[in-house]
Amino acid sequence: MTAPVMVTAPIVAGRLFDQIGEITLRRVLWLFYERVMQDELLAPVFRAKLGTFPKDGWPVHMTRLEGFWRATTGGPSTYRGQPGPAHQGHGLEAEHFERWLALWDKTLREQLDPPEAEALLKMASRMRVNLERFATLPLDKP
Repeated sequence: MTAPVMVTAPIVAGRLFDQIGEITLRRVLWLFYERVMQDELLAPVFRAKLGTFPKDGWPVHMTRLEGFWRATTGGPSTYRGQPGPAHQGHGLEAEHFERWLALWDKTLREQLDPPEAEALLKMASRMRVNLERFATLPLDKP
């Protein structure tokens, strides 16, 4: 006897936020950045910009990130930032983005169902290209 095949509905960007939910999205983001701040490669970069987690500049940063991810996943948001330029001038290189994506992947897979985790990982993978491009530009270049 063969095992039944589980069929899940494909993720639609406009519905992804509804499938994940605001509370779960917030939990994923806070857990992810808690891990980032324990990472020997990433923590110094974030600490230099935002201070001690979860205090200092972190509440404002997390509010922006939540707004960004709500907007990205089709949820309600007033986010109007520019993620690319925000990553300039911090000494970020490809290895930082590799680690960021690996920690994101790990966190997503632990916290979300596979379709939602995969959808958010794909989004972040696409974003990485633009973020990394901006991160390596000198500050005077947009």
